[in-house]
Amino acid sequence: MTKRSIFSRLGATLLVTSALAAGQQAHAAHHAAPMLEGVPHYDNIIVIEMENRQYGEIIGADPASSPHMTELARTYNSATSYYGITHPSEPNYIAMMAGDQEGVLDDDGWYCQADGTSLPADKAIVAGKPDMAPMNRPCNGIKKNKAYVAHHFTVPNFFAQLNKAGISWSMYSQSMPTNPQTGESMPEMPTYPASDDTTADVRGLYASKHNPSVNFDDIREAADFHAHNRGEQAFFNDLATGKLPRFAYFVPDQCHDDHGPSGPMNDHPECKGRGYGPSPLLTTGDNYVQTLVDHIQASPQWKSRMNVAIVVTFDEDDSGGAGIQGCCGYHPVAAGQPHKGVVNQGGGRIPMLVITNHGVRGVQDDTPYNHYSLLRTMEDAFGIAEHIGHANDGTAVQPADGAFVQTPVVPMVRMFALAAH
Repeated sequence: MTKRSIFSRLGATLLVTSALAAGQQAHAAHHAAPMLEGVPHYDNIIVIEMENRQYGEIIGADPASSPHMTELARTYNSATSYYGITHPSEPNYIAMMAGDQEGVLDDDGWYCQADGTSLPADKAIVAGKPDMAPMNRPCNGIKKNKAYVAHHFTVPNFFAQLNKAGISWSMYSQSMPTNPQTGESMPEMPTYPASDDTTADVRGLYASKHNPSVNFDDIREAADFHAHNRGEQAFFNDLATGKLPRFAYFVPDQCHDDHGPSGPMNDHPECKGRGYGPSPLLTTGDNYVQTLVDHIQASPQWKSRMNVAIVVTFDEDDSGGAGIQGCCGYHPVAAGQPHKGVVNQGGGRIPMLVITNHGVRGVQDDTPYNHYSLLRTMEDAFGIAEHIGHANDGTAVQPADGAFVQTPVVPMVRMFALAAH
């Protein structure tokens, strides 16, 4: 199995060309279309998903931990009351794409079944064929005393909505492994690089728990699954040639997303974390976000008349001690059931930046939002009137125990507004 070095320079100069006439015509047609819920039509939305940091740990931290993201928040638009859904990582990614965490409360593999066993090899279908990648992480969750559910399902999801609407999309995952025989991406790999010692901590750089496309059976089993799952270099190539799909979901690896790898990569000098506060890990993540933004802003699509948005957000606040923090259609417990411990106490207040090429700037929006709000906004921006899952929660359901003040799910109109001409 081959792997491109994650520490090689990303410095290939992008070919910048003028916008294509077809793109300009499409832009004019989009402006003629009515807005949904006040959200303008967007030709491209690029989501950059980072990991496990609370708002004040990144934006405006003193001493500074992430000066690039802090400056982006000041120059462009920042949601100052944006929340994750839950803990840990995987259910947040699922929730953003399905409007619900589907009962998942841990980071177990997509192949895990409700009884805690792995899918049989002939039932673990990837791109129309039985999966040949190892399913070597156990299905035992992070809590023994909770209800366990299957981690793969066929439910309404944003990828399927895009397919139905004929809107192009790709998951771009840094350091995702490829099959040495076929050259195809292997997004179904639970972790990479992994260790032969399954009793050791084998988390590496790529992790399928940060790739929600693997959890949805209808998406993972489709013949074009590999075509939708691509690597870092493909992202830069698509930017350079003006061929970025309309929805691009970019997930850095665990050395570049503020999460931090463990196992063999944990001691690399660029990946060392120091808990809360400045660290080489946070510097690496901050620099990488700026690199991605710089490349996007040098692309033909950004420089064209088309409307392009970059969203930089995090999955959750994993710093701990925040208590119950949530909003906007987030339901901390099932009706009549007790709280399930720290894994279901809300995802915490996290950074959320919106950077647009033709939009307003300098917006500091304190409206309560979360991943369901982002999903609803992206549906509106792509002209999809149906809102799936909790993205359709127009009326807030207040927790009976008064754990927090619930608010409805609303689109992020101020963040995505176009500038007046």
